[in-house]
Amino acid sequence: MFDLLLAPAIAGGAAPAIITPDVEELPRAVHRMISAAMNTHDPAQVDAVIAAAKMAYPQHAAKIDAVVEDLSLPVEPLRIQPLVVPAPKPARFGGAHYWEDRNGEISLSAAETKGNTDTLFLGLHGKLNLKRRSQIHRLETYANMAEANGVDSQNNWGASYQLDTLWTDAYFGYVRGSFARDDFAGFETDAFAGVGAGAYLIQGAAMTLRSEFGPGYRFLDIAKKEGTVGSIGLYGAAEFDWLIDEDWTLELDTKVNFSGPTSTVHPTLRMNADVSDHVQAGVSYDVRYESNPPLKSESLDRILRFNVKYKY
Repeated sequence: MFDLLLAPAIAGGAAPAIITPDVEELPRAVHRMISAAMNTHDPAQVDAVIAAAKMAYPQHAAKIDAVVEDLSLPVEPLRIQPLVVPAPKPARFGGAHYWEDRNGEISLSAAETKGNTDTLFLGLHGKLNLKRRSQIHRLETYANMAEANGVDSQNNWGASYQLDTLWTDAYFGYVRGSFARDDFAGFETDAFAGVGAGAYLIQGAAMTLRSEFGPGYRFLDIAKKEGTVGSIGLYGAAEFDWLIDEDWTLELDTKVNFSGPTSTVHPTLRMNADVSDHVQAGVSYDVRYESNPPLKSESLDRILRFNVKYKY
C-alpha cells in the first residue's frame, strides 16, 4: 500500500521528501526526563535514561552530556531580599561565619517637663535576633522609669529569650522564657517558661505576619505579700509588620498570657519613618491589660511615646 502511494511520485521522477535528523532540535522533554532521573539519586536509572536519550537523538549526544553536567552542579539556596531575587550560584565551600544572619534594634524615648509639675520619663526597648542554620535566637529587653515632682510613678523592666527551630519555611517550634518586674502593677515579679509552635502566615516583600501559641507555667510574686503564686498558662503572640512605602512602616505586636492568677493582654502599635539608613523616628502606643490585678491596682495601663530607633 505504501509503495502504491509513492509510485506516482517515483514515476514522475521526483524523490520523496526525507527530513534529516540534523534539522530536529533536542526536545525539552529530554531535559525533564534527565532531571527527573537525577532527582531519584539512582545511578542505574540515570545511566539508562541518558543512554536512551542518546539512542533516540544520536546527533545531540554532546548536548545531552552538557545538560547532565549542568544539572549536576550544586547550587546555593536562594536568599530572597525585598524586590530582588538573585539567581542560583555554584556552592562555595569556604569557611562560613558561625551566625548566618543577625539583626536588631534599640528604641529610646524620653520626656521632661518643668514648671508647676516636674516630670521625667525614660524608656528603653531592644531586640536582637541571631540565626544559625535552622534555629533563631530571639532576645528582647525593656525598661521604663518615670518621676513626678521627685516621686517615682513608674518603674518596670523585663527580658525574654526564645529559641525558634524552623521545621519548614513557614512552621517552627519554640522554647521561651521571660522575667519582668514592675513595682507599681501589684505583681512585683512575673516569670514564665513554656514551649509551643508557630507559623509565618504572611511572608511578602512589604508585609509579614508571624504567630505562635503554646502552654507554659507562670510564676507571680504579689507586692507586699510573701510567697509565689504559680499556675499553668497559655501563651500566644502575633507580630505584624507592614512596609507602607519606602519611608514608613507600621508594626503591631501583641502578647497574651492566660493563667490562673491573672490573664495579661499586651498589644503595642508603632508607626515609624526613616530618617537615615539605620535611624527611624516615630510614635508608639502601648496598652497592657490585667484581668485580676492585686491591691486594687488599675487593670489598664496605656503609654503614648515618641521614639528614636536605631536598626542594624
